Parts: sequence; structure tokens; C-alpha cells
Amino acid sequence: MFGTILVVILLIILVIFIVIMFNKIVKSGNENIVALKTLDVVLKKRLDLIPNLQEIVKSYTEPEKVTLDSIDEMKNALLVKMTVSDRQKLEDKFSALFKDVFDSVSKYPAIQSSGNFGVLKSKLTEIEKEIETVRRAYNDTTRNYNALIKKAPYNVLAAILGYSKRSFFDVDLLTKEEVTIDFVDRRQEER
Repeated sequence: MFGTILVVILLIILVIFIVIMFNKIVKSGNENIVALKTLDVVLKKRLDLIPNLQEIVKSYTEPEKVTLDSIDEMKNALLVKMTVSDRQKLEDKFSALFKDVFDSVSKYPAIQSSGNFGVLKSKLTEIEKEIETVRRAYNDTTRNYNALIKKAPYNVLAAILGYSKRSFFDVDLLTKEEVTIDFVDRRQEER
């Protein structure tokens, strides 16, 4: 009788322990998902600036259509569902694209003196800072989640339930491919 009660008590303690571990894994995973969704919102804000940038640049420089098409292609590529790792690589190229556009625009004083361009550049700078802050928060939650599911005894429960390591959203400055845009009108070269 006493042995049966002891076994029942131990089973109850084990179940409570497993439930607590499960809840901790779920909470950590949910925090990571919320951080990713927040990052998506900020990245979407930047994506929404593309049409404004295109219109401003188009109205002052009349660049070749291929350049504007490449901006459209980048925007469309970012709208497709993809892994965090693939999204990170594409977002890095997108950041480089914006940087190159603003560097190229420096050749056109009329654009720089435009109030619209100044507002757009200011918004983009603000959003890039926000992206960096939110990206760090996402990476913090990813690090915490990954560490939790690697820790014993959580790793056993995570493996049984199919929880796996998640990718970071880092900027890889060493291997990042720079996207370059040149607003030089090449139509004159074709003559």
C-alpha cells in the first residue's frame, strides 16, 4: 500500500515536472515567434518605401527601366514565404540595394534637394535602426530558445515533441553580396 502511494506520488511529480518543462519550451518558442513577427512588421515598413523611392528617383533621373525592374524583382522576391536564413540573405541584399540607391542619388543634386527625398531618406534611416533593434531582440529570443532545447532534460522532451533549433537573423558582413545600382543612362552608349 505504502509502495503504491509512493509510486503514484512520484508519477504525479514526474508529470508536473514534464508539464513545467513543456510549458517553458512552448513559452520560449512563442516568444521567438512573436519576435520574428515583429521583425516581419518592421521589414514590411521598409518594403513599403520602395514605390516612393522608385517614384522619386524616376521623376528626377529617368533611369533605365532595367534598374527599376531590378528593384521590383527584389520587392517581389521579399513577398514570398521562405526560411529565416533565406529571408536574412535577401534582406541583406535589400539593405545594400537601398544603400547603393542613396549613394547613386548623390550624383543628382535635384533629388537631394527634394523635400520628398529627404523625408524618405529620413524614414529609411529610422526604419533601418528599428530593424537592427528588432533583429537583435529576435536573435536574443532565438539564442534563449536554442539554448533551452539543448539543455538536459529539456533536450529529451524537445526531441520527442519535434522542437528543433531555429536560425538566427544575422548580418553576414564578410560574405554579404553587395547589390549595386548605377543610374547612368546607358541609352546614349547604344548609339
